[in-house]
Parts: sequence; C-alpha cells; structure tokens
Amino acid sequence: MKMHFFLAMADIAGSLVRVLYVKYAGLAPIIPFLSTMSKQRGYSPVIVGLIFTVLPIPGLLVRPVTGAITDKYKCRKSAFILTVVIISIFISMLMFIPGSAVKTITDDENVMMSPLFWLFFCTITLLNTASNARTILEDTICVDLLDEDKTKYGLQRMWGAIGWGTMSIVSGVCVDWFSKGLEYKNYTPGFIISLICYLLDIYVVSRIAIIQTREIQAGPSNIKKVLTKISVLSFLLWVVIYGMLLSFVWYFVFLYLEDLSNLYHPEMKTYIKTIQGLSLTIQCFGGEVPFFFLSNFIIKRIGYMNVFSLMFLVFAVRFYLYSIITNPVWVLPVEMFNGITYALAYSAAISYAGDLAPDGAKGTLQGIVGMSLSGIGSPIGCFVGGFLFNRFGSITSFKLLSLFALSVCFTQTIANQLINRFSKNNNVKGEVSN
Repeated sequence: MKMHFFLAMADIAGSLVRVLYVKYAGLAPIIPFLSTMSKQRGYSPVIVGLIFTVLPIPGLLVRPVTGAITDKYKCRKSAFILTVVIISIFISMLMFIPGSAVKTITDDENVMMSPLFWLFFCTITLLNTASNARTILEDTICVDLLDEDKTKYGLQRMWGAIGWGTMSIVSGVCVDWFSKGLEYKNYTPGFIISLICYLLDIYVVSRIAIIQTREIQAGPSNIKKVLTKISVLSFLLWVVIYGMLLSFVWYFVFLYLEDLSNLYHPEMKTYIKTIQGLSLTIQCFGGEVPFFFLSNFIIKRIGYMNVFSLMFLVFAVRFYLYSIITNPVWVLPVEMFNGITYALAYSAAISYAGDLAPDGAKGTLQGIVGMSLSGIGSPIGCFVGGFLFNRFGSITSFKLLSLFALSVCFTQTIANQLINRFSKNNNVKGEVSN
C-alpha cells in the first residue's frame, strides 16, 4: 500500500514539473516585455509606473481568496484548469489590440482619455490576475506534495525557471527577426509562442491528479494565532519589501537596457530584444536553476531569515552594478545574481509559509504571502519606480535603490537577531498545534 502511495506521489510530482515548465515557458514571451510594449505604445515612465502599480493590486484579493476557497471546497484542480483557460483568452486578446507602436511619447492626459489604453490596461491586469491565481494554486499543490520536506520546493520550481529561460531567448530572437526593417518591434511571434504553450498547458493541467483531503480543517483561531506572532509579522514585512525590490527587476530593467542603448550604444537597437531575452535566459540558467536546485541545502544550513538577509545584500550589489554599466551587454553577467535575489529567496518564502501554515490552511497562508509579495510589495515598487525613473532617470534610480536595499539588509539582520533572542518560542506551528 505504501509503495502505491509513493508511486502515485512520484507521478503527480512529474506532472507538476511539466505544468511548471509549460506555464513559465508561456509567460516568458509576454510578462517581461510588458513594460517595453507599454513604452512602444507611447506611454511615459509615469504611466508605465502607474500601470504596474495597479496591475498587481487585484492579487490582494485573488491570492488569499483563491487559497481560502480551494481549501474549503477542495476544488484546486477545477480552479487550476479555469485559470489556464482564462490566461489563454487574455493572451489572444492582447495580441489583437491595435495601436502597438507610436513614434513619440503621448501626453499623459491624452493617454488616460484613450479607449485603447484602457483596453490594453484592463487586458494585462486581468491576465496578471489570472496568473496570480494560478501561481498560488501551483505553489500550494507543490508544498502539499512535499509534506514535511518543504525546503525541496526549489527543486520543483527549478523547472519553471528552465521553461522561462528557454522561451525568453527564443521569443526575443523571434521578435527581433520579425522586426527587421521596422521602426518598432513586432511582438506577434511572442504572443504566438505564449498561446501555444498555454494551449498545451490546458492539456497538461487536465492530466494532473491532485490529491486534496477533506478531513482536516483549520479554524480561524489557528490562523489568527499564526498571523499575530511577531516573527510571522516581520516575515510578511520583509516579503513586502522583497516584492518592492523584485518589481524593479521585473518591470524596469528592460527600460533601463533600452536607455543604455539609446544613450551609449544606438547600434544595438536592432537586436535589443535579443539582449533582453538573453538576459532572462541568463537569469534562469545562470542564476535560478542552480539556486533552485541548491535551495534545499542552503536553507537548511543558514535558515529562512538569513536567506532574506543575503537576498537584500545581493540586491544592493546588483542595483549598484546596474548604475555603473554603460553597455547593455555587461548587464548579462549581473543577471546571474537573480539566483539569490529570486530563486533562493522565493524558495525560502514559500517553504517558510508552508512550515508556518496550520493543517488545512496551506492555501490560505500561501495566499497571504503571495498577496504580500505581489499584491502589496510589487505595486509599491512600481509606483516608486515610475516616479524615480521619470524624475531621476534609470541610472540614478538604481543608485538610490542600491542604498535602500543595503539599509534594509542591515535593518532586517538586526531585527532578526533581536526576534531570535527575545522570542521564547520561534516554532509558531508548534504553538498552534499545542
């Protein structure tokens, strides 16, 4: 009987690997390029910042609500399939929205009055919202399968990085190839690649067998006890700041690369999308894949919060290096830091949330962590980034961000030491179960 159980778990884990690979392969041709698509549509840095400030806000509700509903009604597979179908629909819509290229920046007031702007904005917002819902489901399923060994989350998530890294360079090359002789970039190949991946994803998700037991229910009081612990509240605060810093990488680095090309190397404009796609590939294969693979070992050796301290320090170094580089090509080796600033830290956040969650509330707590990261931290970062890039430019902005990340590193390290020293019991889950 036990052998059959382990074989079933192995089959589910293999299916989940395929799901993660296809999902991130489908996101890679679109999500990283949304900021440059927006710029090409004539939107100023302020408008771009506002777009990506509002974009993650629906995740404030979607992530925890999705987790809570699927915990209560045991409908993760149905919700999983539904989110993939919705994402496919919005990718198709995004591909056909007119006005994809203008020659000059449009006045902000005129942009806000344009129906095409609102169509574009609503489409990418709903696309991102569905993606958020899907992410919380896959993270919960993955952590649930890992049971007591949640630090191995990174080994599963590694396959998502491989999918992202593979298709980002493929889509970047295709966009540059199909844009030869044009004054603007034609993103149609990226949309087609993404749509194919998500149509395949529907099939893969429908084949996965998700085991969701009905016996265990977590009471609201148990969840409340977890969320009122100082160690958990501080963890959520660091996750919010982590989301802020990630937003600058997700939404502003490509704008920065185009600024470098315009200022110092205009000859690189014709293949800037290839460089951008290659930067994502290096992020994944040079950084994320090895650190997702090693995350279990590292987290067990140094602990969750020490991983966060390391992440903030590396963000400071990464942003400073951005600020002194003048050639877009030299950004490529810097992108290997993404292994620590994303893969290792994200694995620590998801694994720690899995350890903290009472039985029967894994989806709920994963939703709260996801909300803190993408629903609170990321919008704040986008708003601040839009202001900084418009007011100071990309280079000075990254200098300021480097100082901010360094100050957070010192603050978080000291706070973590104080919490460890004065907390009588750091095992929150153990307190809940007593």
